[in-house]
Amino acid sequence: MTTINVPPDVARISEGLRDTGYDFNTAVADVIDNSIAAGASLIEVSLGADFAGNIVVSVGDNGCGMDEADLINAMKYGSKRRPSAKSLGKFGLGLKTASTAFCRRLSVVSRPSTGSALRATWDLNAMAAQNSWDLELTTPDPAESQLLDEVAIGNSGTVVLWEQVDRLLEGYRDRTARPFKKAIDKIESSLRDHVATVYQRFIDIADTREKNLRIKLNRSDVEAWDPFCLVETKVPVAEQNVPVELSNGSKTSFNIRAFILPRKEEFSRDDTRNSARVSNERQGVYVYRENRLIHGPDWMGMYKQEPHYSLLRVELSFDHTLDDAFQVDIKKSRILLNEKLYEWLRDQFLSGPRREAELRYRRGAASVATGAAALLHTPSSNVIHQKAGGLTTAQVSIVDPKTGKVMVKNNSGSTTAILRIIDSEESGPVHIMTAKTLESGVLWEPTLGKGGSAAVALNTGHPFYSKAYLPNKANSTVIQALDYLLWALAQAELNNINDETKDAFEEFRVEVSRNLKRLVADLPDVPEAEGE
Repeated sequence: MTTINVPPDVARISEGLRDTGYDFNTAVADVIDNSIAAGASLIEVSLGADFAGNIVVSVGDNGCGMDEADLINAMKYGSKRRPSAKSLGKFGLGLKTASTAFCRRLSVVSRPSTGSALRATWDLNAMAAQNSWDLELTTPDPAESQLLDEVAIGNSGTVVLWEQVDRLLEGYRDRTARPFKKAIDKIESSLRDHVATVYQRFIDIADTREKNLRIKLNRSDVEAWDPFCLVETKVPVAEQNVPVELSNGSKTSFNIRAFILPRKEEFSRDDTRNSARVSNERQGVYVYRENRLIHGPDWMGMYKQEPHYSLLRVELSFDHTLDDAFQVDIKKSRILLNEKLYEWLRDQFLSGPRREAELRYRRGAASVATGAAALLHTPSSNVIHQKAGGLTTAQVSIVDPKTGKVMVKNNSGSTTAILRIIDSEESGPVHIMTAKTLESGVLWEPTLGKGGSAAVALNTGHPFYSKAYLPNKANSTVIQALDYLLWALAQAELNNINDETKDAFEEFRVEVSRNLKRLVADLPDVPEAEGE
């Protein structure tokens, strides 16, 4: 047997490693991880373009810095493991793969506590031309030294510099025009939001789980964003510390907590309501490794993002001992759950919080619907009243207004029934009523309006109302058509019930209402502002 050294093709490998799946925010965060691992108390991120439209990105810190040996190791693909297993840097690839995912020239300028600054550079074009993994080592130029001094102020520190950025906004031909500058601003805003969320536990001075530090983006401090809005929620609705026995016999654990945010009108302060950002996109599980967000928010394939769970946010936190168990990926942007844990989360832990979150959402949605219903059905009532002489209805007389007992004369003769009796304060005819809820959760039921008029009561708490009526409240034709249909069904019931069929008609309404609830579950909810 013989062995042959077969080095990989430099150009092919260096280009291939650009396609590891980083998005821009995740890539910058991977570089920030290195600054945190270096013990920095200040991290400055810069994103901008020069006069010719060339994008330049830099991440500087006042951490411990690196001497020549450390700098060479940091630039090595597959660098040595860090002394601390809990370090945010994990695979020894992040700095290189994250950076070259967007730029063709990566430079790292670093200065240790004793010694002078040194610059190391990977230039993909030069590497391919020379077919060599030769790392460029030199002293930094004045501009690079200035970048370092701005954050390190003459002490130890490091600056990571991305140049020849070719995979960010590459579709813009004129990079000096306003649209390109607006696109840069949009990327900056997105990155600020990402950093505020991912490193919340580090930059929030009120959070003591990590040593605090400052992160600045384009010279402006990034303000921490707390997904769980603890100033309002105070405590979780569910919490559990889950013990785990690893394959080597050692024991560890992870913590999971579920929080339900207040509805918009329930927040105690305007600023916390605005910062909470209650929305469909922000619901789900937020996964933290060593207090750094690495995944989410989403339901990790367990459920769909649905509006009636928009108040629910779940925190899952673990440390480095569970890296292998959770299969943390190279970008530290996702985890994989084994089947047993997946099923426990879906079927046991999350079932209660999800029910409560939906209940609170529905309660609020019903209030919005009730408010919107005030004038929504007046045109329908007017038309029904105008055409009353030509419509078929039963004769209903009230026997006991307190209990709702009435006498009904219809196609089957005479029978007694229990009806909702509503003495509306409105001056005009009212044939379409609304209620926050109806017995058995039905969508509609026959009702007596003012003066014993033939009417129908609609359940504003039923999802059909909020998903079919409210989105169309500006379309009077649709509203009236729905009103006429349910009114006609209610009157047909009254005109044909007897002692033998009363239960069957009631079951008919229950079954139809139940099916409608299931059918409209995937329809979009009306935005709250529109409902109001």
